[in-house]
Amino acid sequence: MSGTLNNRSQLAVISLAAALMGIGQNGLLVSLPFLVEQSAFDLPTWSILIAVGSFLFLPSAPFWGRYSDKFGPKKVVVQALVGMAFSFALLCLFAMYSAKGAQWTLIGLLGLVVARVVYGCTVSGMVPASQHWAILLCGEQHRLQAITAVSIGLSSGRLLGPLLSIVALKLSPFAPLVVMIVLPSIALIAALFLPAPKPNREQSQNKAPLPWLPQKELSPFLLTGLLLCASISLLQYSFSPLISSITHWSTAEISDAIGVLLTISAACTFAAQIVVVKNKKMTTQAMYRFGAISLVIGFGLFLIPSIWAFGVAMAIAAIGAALLVPAYTSSATETQSGSPGAVAGYISMSHTIGYGLASLLAFCATIDSRYPVYLCLLFSVLIFVTALSNCRQKKAQVLEQS
Repeated sequence: MSGTLNNRSQLAVISLAAALMGIGQNGLLVSLPFLVEQSAFDLPTWSILIAVGSFLFLPSAPFWGRYSDKFGPKKVVVQALVGMAFSFALLCLFAMYSAKGAQWTLIGLLGLVVARVVYGCTVSGMVPASQHWAILLCGEQHRLQAITAVSIGLSSGRLLGPLLSIVALKLSPFAPLVVMIVLPSIALIAALFLPAPKPNREQSQNKAPLPWLPQKELSPFLLTGLLLCASISLLQYSFSPLISSITHWSTAEISDAIGVLLTISAACTFAAQIVVVKNKKMTTQAMYRFGAISLVIGFGLFLIPSIWAFGVAMAIAAIGAALLVPAYTSSATETQSGSPGAVAGYISMSHTIGYGLASLLAFCATIDSRYPVYLCLLFSVLIFVTALSNCRQKKAQVLEQS
């Protein structure tokens, strides 16, 4: 009994550490207008700086996943927390001093680039290692529960990030950055006191090393992750032109509406993960299918020119995404159960490619506000076809084995 409680307390710390990624990402977006106002750099410059850190997840997430499989996830989580606190400290320092004079502008820019490089090269290991650590604590037979615990942590962070930033911004434009120095430091102390999980030594010694490129059997799950992140991110890019096309609202009112839609998304994601995924109301395959269907319906509703329809559409799409992520992540790690860290790294890599694809396609919103929604709908249909194909293959394998 005490061992179970100990595992639960460790799982809670790991989930909270993962939540810091969501708090930092969404909190930074809320702080962005104030950082533009207080620093020497405009919005495009800040957007590029943020993209630098995100882009570095592409090569570094698979690396940290492999490192986690070989040396254990605790070292990766610890270095990710150190990197997070240090990168936000640099971000705060150089953002503050960049506006003190022309001689500080170049130094400030270089410092901000270094901060985002540190973030991308270290924090990219957080999710793969957290999922690996959670699976070791819960056991292979409870893989979905372990992955869901980390997903709930990320969703909680995305929900709390904007709220914490709004409160912190009342104190100072740089207060949210200070919060993101303090919170990882606290989580680091807690993580250091956790015992390192014990991997299956016999299994790790006997398994063949994975190739650097993902294997063919992972392709449906990586494609799903790529298309899901591309569609969700592309939708967020198109919120402003989409809302302005059906309303006569001011910029402030549109900004408030976007905040409400993001809050609806985070709340519905959190609720779906707690009610459905954590309580095992559906099998992994059912979650895969139902999540894909919900995504198609949600994006379809965004074609209705009504702000109320947008709220309903956001809720349905968020529920679909909340079911899809643990479904394809669990299926992928089950396919190569001996290397959960490396597989989680591959999935993080596919997510990064999806975000990059969305940024390339975002220009189509300037042509017509509905074009991004059409693309999102196309991506969701491809996810649905992939889900059906995977479920049929799964059934065929079960019939062959029986």
